[in-house]
Amino acid sequence: MRELDRVVSKVMKSIDTTQAVEKKTFEQLLDGVILQVAKNRRLNVNKVALATDQVIREMPEDYGQLAVELKGWETLIAFLYLKYQQAIGVDTSMFE
Repeated sequence: MRELDRVVSKVMKSIDTTQAVEKKTFEQLLDGVILQVAKNRRLNVNKVALATDQVIREMPEDYGQLAVELKGWETLIAFLYLKYQQAIGVDTSMFE
């Protein structure tokens, strides 16, 4: 879980968490997550970014089902980090 904590911390530093999620903030968040996945899995950033459509399309089914009290910046970043890896075929069982 250290890896996930580090990723959340790094991405949190790159966005303005004092505001509601707006398109610009969400795009910055996605960029940060994509960069961390690429870096930590030694993959090309563009390869990871190709999974964006799938990740966004599946968000309502997964993240959207969480209780309101569980949703937040940290949860969203962790969700996206794992979802991107699943979308590109990385085994995420180490995070369970």
